Amino acid sequence: MFNQKISIHTIINMEDIDIRKIFGENVKYYRKKAGLSQEQLAEKLDISPNHLSVIETGGKFVTYKLLEKLITILDIMPSALFYVSGTASNDDTIQNKINSIIKSELESSYKEISQKIAKI
Repeated sequence: MFNQKISIHTIINMEDIDIRKIFGENVKYYRKKAGLSQEQLAEKLDISPNHLSVIETGGKFVTYKLLEKLITILDIMPSALFYVSGTASNDDTIQNKINSIIKSELESSYKEISQKIAKI
C-alpha cells in the first residue's frame, strides 16, 4: 500500500464551504471557550451584540481591524477562526502557512489604508 497525502478536496467539497459561517462558528466556539457572553465580547470589540450575533451566524464577515481584535482578545492564532472540522489534519506546517498568509494580508491592508489616510 502506498502513502497518499489526503487533501482538503478529497474530504469535503470546496464549493460547499461557506467561509463566513465557518468563521462565525469558530468565533462563537472560542468566545464560549474564553467564558465570554456575546455582550461581553461585543463590548471588548467595540461593536454591538447584534453585530457580533450576525458575524457568529455567518451573516457578515469582519474587517481586518476586527479580525486583529478578535485574535488578540480570544488569544488565538488567526487560522483557528478558519478551521473546518472534518478536513485533513491541521498540522503545524499547514497552520504556520495559513498564519503567515493571514498576517501578511493584514499587514498589507494596514499599510494600504495608512497610505490612503496619509494622502488626505
